[in-house]
Amino acid sequence: MLAEKEVEMGVPALVASASGTVIEIGPGSGNQVCRYDPAKITKIFGIEPTLGLHDKLRENIKKAGLSDVYTIVPCGVEDVQGLRKCGVDREAFDTVLSIHVLCSVPDPKETAAALYRLLKPGGKMVVYEHVKSRDFVSSIVQDLYNIVWPHALGNCHLNRDTARILREAGEWAKDDLERPPFQEDAWQAIPHIWGRLTKAG
Repeated sequence: MLAEKEVEMGVPALVASASGTVIEIGPGSGNQVCRYDPAKITKIFGIEPTLGLHDKLRENIKKAGLSDVYTIVPCGVEDVQGLRKCGVDREAFDTVLSIHVLCSVPDPKETAAALYRLLKPGGKMVVYEHVKSRDFVSSIVQDLYNIVWPHALGNCHLNRDTARILREAGEWAKDDLERPPFQEDAWQAIPHIWGRLTKAG
């Protein structure tokens, strides 16, 4: 169901736009790895602190033919020392990919700032995330659901203003962050943002 929704919303094309040296935030079991375009990829670092997902992630990396270029990083993006031990350093990445991850990180502002620091000047933040609704009634429904939602679904928050958080993480030369290319109903409880931010410099 989720995979079908992602296809409908153009997520495969978004993932396929990732290029160069890539950071994938929260790859989980590897739902997105088959969507990369290997011809565009130099190296991928998948930052996945949940060790129990690594075996399935490795399996999907192998199926996608990315074993030679994909490194699993077993820590969070805020763990600077842990990242450095795995070869992840600031201003070293052409693309940061975040698909349905920023809804559940403990501190989205800290995470967004950390991701911004990892990007090279001119690098792209590629994003597909569900966000707070712009519809007044739907936003109230989100707020009500969100009382219990994070506890039931792995700290997932329905009502984060992720677009604003990302835009405020640093200076961007280009902002192509928008609603998905396919129409979502204004009243739905889980709307999305889709697109790219290009780092200034």
